[in-house]
Amino acid sequence: VSRMPEKQKDIYFITGESKEAVANSPFVEQCKKRGFEVLFMVDPIDEYAVQQLKEYDGKKLVSLTKEGVNFEETEDEKKAWEEKVKTYEGL
Repeated sequence: VSRMPEKQKDIYFITGESKEAVANSPFVEQCKKRGFEVLFMVDPIDEYAVQQLKEYDGKKLVSLTKEGVNFEETEDEKKAWEEKVKTYEGL
C-alpha cells in the first residue's frame, strides 16, 4: 500500500502458478501502463485468503482476472478516445 501511487484507489492482485506466469499475464498490462502496483499471489493458499479478505488499510482488493475491472480514464485517454470517435464518425 505504501508504494501505490495516489491515483490508485484499489489494491489490484492476480493469482497464478508462478511469478513469471502472472508477470507476463495480459491482465497486468493496463496496470503497468498506468504505473499501478499489482500484488502477485503465487502460493496455493493465497487465493483462499483473498476470498476472505475483502479490503486492507481502507482499500478494496480487486482481482484483475475477474470481470468488471474498471480503471478511471485520464484526461489524455479521454481526448484520444474522442479523437478516434471523430475519425470514424462519418462511416
